[in-house]
Amino acid sequence: MPGVAIVTDSTADLPEELATRLGITVVPLNIFVDGRTWEDRVSMMPDDFMMMTSGETLPSTTAPTVQQFARVYEALAQDHDQILSIHISSRLSGTCASATEARNLFLDGPEITVIDTGSASMGTGLIVKQVAERAQCGAEIGQLTALVENLQARTHVIFMVDTLEHLRRGGRIGRAAEIIGSVLQLKPILTIEEGIVVPQARTRTRNRAITGILQLIEEVPIIESAAVLHTAGSNDLGLIVETLIRKTGDQDLIVSEISPVLSTHIGPRGLGVAFIEGEMA
Repeated sequence: MPGVAIVTDSTADLPEELATRLGITVVPLNIFVDGRTWEDRVSMMPDDFMMMTSGETLPSTTAPTVQQFARVYEALAQDHDQILSIHISSRLSGTCASATEARNLFLDGPEITVIDTGSASMGTGLIVKQVAERAQCGAEIGQLTALVENLQARTHVIFMVDTLEHLRRGGRIGRAAEIIGSVLQLKPILTIEEGIVVPQARTRTRNRAITGILQLIEEVPIIESAAVLHTAGSNDLGLIVETLIRKTGDQDLIVSEISPVLSTHIGPRGLGVAFIEGEMA
């Protein structure tokens, strides 16, 4: 059977064209708005989401169900005997738990490996992209899992939110609560460490937050690959895009609008970067 099948979830924020070209299967998370269920990046896209969630009630989100994963694995098993399923941090979502439970339904094959990246958005997406590229070149599952482990240690996500209210209400604020108390008007720089959101720097204005992100990028000696992330309403990406193109030499830098599921917790005008730090010679 041909190569290892690569699976991820919609919070990896991979552009659809890229996922299709690399043969990556994307399992959507679920969003509940006004009594209806929507599939992340399938029946609800980022633009739709912001128009539908301008009210007071914050949408709720859930991981893909075990049945969703089981259907995907069963379909892939028709042409593959090995599946590598790579997902958002288990400390931010139940996605890995659903994938693991679905894997346990296939005791007679195929061989399914579920990996928690400890990251989110294009932090996960950049890892999945490299793994899928290597899989297309014929790498075996052991080589691919070793690659994930290597990339995890070098992958970083740095972002700012326009308000911490969405993270607080969605229960994903993590250790970022340490820097705010009740001062939700801060626009802090946040990152993901050990699978949870943690504070990177305390800033009070959007311009200072963007400047802080740029300074953090400049401090990295080598950036192997990168992506710019944003939610609706962010029209000030220019300097970050230019800086990352200069640092990576990648004229086709990925600029990805964050999925509706993650936008629920980040809110409008969120902005950030994901990058894989280069290995020193």
